[in-house]
Amino acid sequence: MPAGEFRYRNVSGFASIVRARINLLLDKQPIRLRFIGELTTPSHPCTYARDTGASIDMLFVTKTARSASGNHTVAHRREPTRRMVLRATALSLLPLPAWRVAHAAEPVRIFYDVFDNAPFINGNGTAIPAKPGVTIELIRMATQQAQIAITLTRTPWERGLYLIQTGQADAIFASSYVKDRLRYGVYPMKDGRPDPSKKIFDQSYRLYVRAGSGVRWDGKTLSNLHGPVGATPGYAVIPVLRAMGVAVEEEPNHVANLRKLVAGRLGAYAELDDHIRPLLHANPAEFGNIVELSPPLLSKPYFLMFSKIFYAKAPEVAEHIWDAIAVVRTSPAYRALLQAGENAD
Repeated sequence: MPAGEFRYRNVSGFASIVRARINLLLDKQPIRLRFIGELTTPSHPCTYARDTGASIDMLFVTKTARSASGNHTVAHRREPTRRMVLRATALSLLPLPAWRVAHAAEPVRIFYDVFDNAPFINGNGTAIPAKPGVTIELIRMATQQAQIAITLTRTPWERGLYLIQTGQADAIFASSYVKDRLRYGVYPMKDGRPDPSKKIFDQSYRLYVRAGSGVRWDGKTLSNLHGPVGATPGYAVIPVLRAMGVAVEEEPNHVANLRKLVAGRLGAYAELDDHIRPLLHANPAEFGNIVELSPPLLSKPYFLMFSKIFYAKAPEVAEHIWDAIAVVRTSPAYRALLQAGENAD
């Protein structure tokens, strides 16, 4: 039987070629391939196979059945959706791990914030939407590549840090490097510093003020400030502000902080720009008098931070996940997912 090659091109604008070195029977007949593992999304189950003698072995399927020997699966071809191609291609293009897969005794409990931060995190609240954001896709793809089971839970950031400290959470994202967090957290390190190759994204804090307030920020000095600066509890910008001698008023709700700023109860508001720009754009009548100052107050890489308690028990699991994040984040397929998310905004 001839070797087969599947080609998927221009799937909703994304050009991709997925090759499968497999045995083909007649058209519309089942295909048999060596079983390696399963990749499942909420609505699109599929099975993939990798043959070390081929560059890529990949097939999208709707039904699978292990043979009696356990060495094969029967697959029926299905036209892939764009997201299936992007996500599964990213996994198929990754090199085989150089490590032996380390399996945690229980799924790794990963927590993240409740605020929308598109395209990285979609939606507000504790629910995880069907399109959760590219960072959640990144974490899922990386842990699947590392063959490590996880659970994902959303919780307010300050509570998430408490859960990390007390061992009730194993990891949290997205955490910038803050020295105080080293008391209870572990970052991917290289030469004594956080390893930027293992970040999940970069992000900036900016100052928001009332138009005509006279507040100035030149990148070093904050001047003409009258009143405290608002900030979200637990966020990395707070110690930076306090080191500048600025009074900080903590409030977990972004809209509440913006309303305090409009009312003159805050002199400025320091927040992640991806959190605030959508609110300003969506509410021009209420917040049209608020302006963003440049340059950024603080720009940092953000990481998946593990708890010290978890890392002490299973350091190889954390390291494998960080290594997989580095590989997935730089893959062409993940970049295409990121670009699609940015264009959707």
